[in-house]
Amino acid sequence: MDSKLFISTKSFQGFPCTHRQWKAESHCRFIHGYSRQFKFEFAARDLTKEGWVVDFGGLKDVKAWLDDMFDHTFLANQDDPYLEKFRQLDEDGVIQLRILPNVGMEGTAKYVFEKVDEMIRKSTGDRAWVHSLEVRENEKNSAIYRPYSPLSF
Repeated sequence: MDSKLFISTKSFQGFPCTHRQWKAESHCRFIHGYSRQFKFEFAARDLTKEGWVVDFGGLKDVKAWLDDMFDHTFLANQDDPYLEKFRQLDEDGVIQLRILPNVGMEGTAKYVFEKVDEMIRKSTGDRAWVHSLEVRENEKNSAIYRPYSPLSF
């Protein structure tokens, strides 16, 4: 097996959104917001004819999806006991509701990783994939998601 692995990174910044961790016993249970950032590591064993892992100019669909999910939106856990109230606020045009399995940084990293990995694999014919994703909620806090594989470490 060919052991070479090329990795490139791309960051997307400026996604102001709100969320709450309803299960938290701390102040994190209240609705609060951050401007999220996403740093992707893309990987490939073979480069494009231009010599790239991925064409950064070809990531418009990724940017559009991130905008739709995280730009001025309210993120709620799918099991939040106030979900129906949030749905009503969305219907009333007060919030732009997005429902995730887990709105925390770890859950967001996994959710975004899986969605964007699918997009990258499809657009490159499985030549490239998302190797790792770091999601930041501010300058102090982030989470990294990287599925385990022997190539990950």
